[in-house]
Amino acid sequence: MKRYTQKPQTISRLFGQSRLAELQQQQQLLSALNAELCSILQLEQLQFCQVASIKAGRVQLLCNSAAWATRLKMQRAAILDNFRQKILPDLAGIDIEVSPHAALTSVKATVTTAEPAQSARRDLSEQACHALQQAVEHTEGPVQAALQRLLQHRK
Repeated sequence: MKRYTQKPQTISRLFGQSRLAELQQQQQLLSALNAELCSILQLEQLQFCQVASIKAGRVQLLCNSAAWATRLKMQRAAILDNFRQKILPDLAGIDIEVSPHAALTSVKATVTTAEPAQSARRDLSEQACHALQQAVEHTEGPVQAALQRLLQHRK
C-alpha cells in the first residue's frame, strides 16, 4: 500500500488558488463597476445597460438600445476616468455594444444617505379592501386566513 506523501493544506489556500475564487473576484469586480456606472449616470438602477465583462484590460458595456449606446459613447471619457480612479487603475479602454436581446440584470446603486430606508410595505385602497372582505366571506380555511392577513394592510 502506498503512503500518502503530500502534507495537508488549509482550506483557504486550496480555495485561494481555485477557478472558483477567480470567478468570485471577477464577479465582485463587475458588481463594483456596475455600481460605479450607476452612480456616474445618476440612476437608481441600471436597466438599459451594464458592464458585461472584462477582457484584455477592456471593459465591455452592453446596452439595450442605440440611444443608450450613444449616450455612453458621449460619456466614455468620464466613465473611463472614474473607473480608473476608483476601481481599475490599469484599465485600457471601454467597448460599448448594442445587444437588444441580452438579458440585462437590474443593478441598484449603492447610495449612502443619512435617511433610514423606507419599507416596501404598501397600504391597500378602499376598493381593494372591499373586494378582499367579499372574498373572505365566501372562502374557508387557510385561504380565508391569508385574505384576512392581507386585510390588515389598510390605510
